[in-house]
Amino acid sequence: MKKITAIILSVLLLAACLLSASSCSSSKPTIGIIQFGSHASLNNCYDGIMQGLKESGINLDDYNVEYVNSNFDPTVSQSQANTLVNKHAAVIIAIATPSAVAAANAAQDAGVPVVFCAVTDATVMENYENLTGSSDIPNFDKQLEVVTSVMGKKDLKIGVLYSTEESSSPVQVANLKKAAEAYKGMQVMDSVVSDITTIDAKVNELIERGVDCFINLLDNTIVGKLETNILPLTNAAKIPVFGSEIEQVKLGCAASASIEYVQVGRAAGDAAAKILGGAKASEIPVAIISDPYVYYNSTVLAALSLNRPSSANAQDVA
Repeated sequence: MKKITAIILSVLLLAACLLSASSCSSSKPTIGIIQFGSHASLNNCYDGIMQGLKESGINLDDYNVEYVNSNFDPTVSQSQANTLVNKHAAVIIAIATPSAVAAANAAQDAGVPVVFCAVTDATVMENYENLTGSSDIPNFDKQLEVVTSVMGKKDLKIGVLYSTEESSSPVQVANLKKAAEAYKGMQVMDSVVSDITTIDAKVNELIERGVDCFINLLDNTIVGKLETNILPLTNAAKIPVFGSEIEQVKLGCAASASIEYVQVGRAAGDAAAKILGGAKASEIPVAIISDPYVYYNSTVLAALSLNRPSSANAQDVA
């Protein structure tokens, strides 16, 4: 009888220890991070977010940092956001517009603050409360200065691909066309990609229409297929692609006047740290990152017989 009692007490003690450990683990508040997909620009955003949190005094050991990746699927983003809201996350940080919209929708009535990162058209977030973030605004005037100096002419036919999944892309196309009006004879020829499986066909379509070069927008669906689908086709046709971020130039784009995305992420991380410190998201101004740096890939320029950008501060990434 004593032996049975001892066994029962041991089992109860073990259960109590496990329950205590579980309670201790779950007592940590959760920082949720939803990244729409994996490509260098968004990865840099994530790195910047972690830097921003640490630089703002957040000890990440005091939190459960739950990172998820949506693999460029908005429905996955929504499911991930719902899960983080159900876990009562202390803050959700959402990288790229589709993930930001998903997080805002899920958190709207749940009291969970949202910090968006790299949302180009921040007006899409204006109807939501309890959120703030960082916005990346492309400078197409500067980009076209780089493009014309590298190409050595101004009467260019410029190809642009964009996805229907990115709400800011039509705005970017309109802004690029407006910037192109300053150049006599310049044409922006855009093509909509409704599905990633059609990217190859759309690239070939623009090549057949006689484009002189391509310009990438801040469109994650397109940029995510740059290395595997776009550059192989444009390189074969000897047509340069101008990137929207330094990492794209490293991958094989000719040049870019682009934002530093670690900086975009750092601004979002700083905002999240303020929220964790007790600030209200609605009281934190949205950080606008728009000042570009000029980068070029000398290997690509040499292969395509192109000029170095005229900017005195242009940096070679090759």
